[in-house]
Amino acid sequence: MVYGLLDTRSLAVRTSLAIAGLLTIAFLIASLTRSYNPISITAHTNYLGRNQAASLNDVLNQTLGFQKIFVINLPSRTDHRDSMSLAAALTPGGLRLDYADGVTNVSRKALPPGGDNPKHKSGIIGAWRAHINVLRTIVEQNITSALVMEGDVDWDVRIKSQMYDFARASRLLVQPGTEDETTELNDDLSNLPLSSPYGDTQHWDALWLGHCGTEFPKTDSRIRSGRVVIPNDETVPEPQHFDKEWGSDALIREYPEHTRVVHRARMNVCSLAYGVSQPGARRLLYELGIKKMNAAMDIMLRQACDGSAGRARHNCLTVTPQLFQHHRPIGSKASFSEIEDHGEGVNDFAYTRNIRWSTKMNFDKLLSGETDYVDLWQDGAPANKTAFP
Repeated sequence: MVYGLLDTRSLAVRTSLAIAGLLTIAFLIASLTRSYNPISITAHTNYLGRNQAASLNDVLNQTLGFQKIFVINLPSRTDHRDSMSLAAALTPGGLRLDYADGVTNVSRKALPPGGDNPKHKSGIIGAWRAHINVLRTIVEQNITSALVMEGDVDWDVRIKSQMYDFARASRLLVQPGTEDETTELNDDLSNLPLSSPYGDTQHWDALWLGHCGTEFPKTDSRIRSGRVVIPNDETVPEPQHFDKEWGSDALIREYPEHTRVVHRARMNVCSLAYGVSQPGARRLLYELGIKKMNAAMDIMLRQACDGSAGRARHNCLTVTPQLFQHHRPIGSKASFSEIEDHGEGVNDFAYTRNIRWSTKMNFDKLLSGETDYVDLWQDGAPANKTAFP
């Protein structure tokens, strides 16, 4: 979608009437012609003042701007909980986590229509139930928004600055102007989101922040094709290190190195980390927990975001590369998952795909106060994907 270039520094000062007028004209042209190009924002250099940023600076708090962060973790996987708690404590500024127990035993009588399909193994059903339990808690407690993470994920030491830029992007994508309506940009704080730094919660259902691959929406699909491009993002690995996994390599084909793109979710895989709004949690509790069960949790979430397999289409945003990813420690590959079979081999190298300054890879550095962080995906280094299956 066509919008004017948004510069970070311009948000730190009052926008002149002349620039506001030009931006308004650009939006009018965009909505009339329906010919769209990606929005471009610059990776932040300075955070905005509280009065100017409204709720945007809440992203820097210990719950990343959500009311709560839930971590789904099987009680038996004490290794995952130990690692997650330490990572949260060592993340600059800290993160506050609420743990939700993973599930291993679910009565078949309690499954939605379709749940009795033999292809739904016990691990798939347990994982589904754990996510549904969290969605139900969000609904029961009327939580405005929450981040849901699985217990084996990892993130960059700079996650708060990354989420700050994601929030700036998501606010643009969920505003009315990206729905083919005309909107006017100005400094009136009453137009800024009131319920979430990621955009008012009635305008989004899910923010799919951790996945194993995604695709950009096609221009001829029912999913809106708007994008926000964040160029010169030093937290993004160079193309030789980028692992698309089960997604598309369009990012490295269409954009320069060190580019991150925020867009609407399409064909996402793995429900590693996702934000949900209160309206979104209610919709997803019905869609995934009550209406029908026809696949694993992440595939059903994808269906809900894509509006496929007979599901209503939900408003879901995602980001490429992802901001949360599986961490694979040294040791038996069989320990990687309670659902998927990763074989009986041994993992000789700890790694986290697409995450440069992995928090879990930098425990030693963070504990000793060093800042020369381990970067597994260094600029200029040759690809080493054979060592990281």
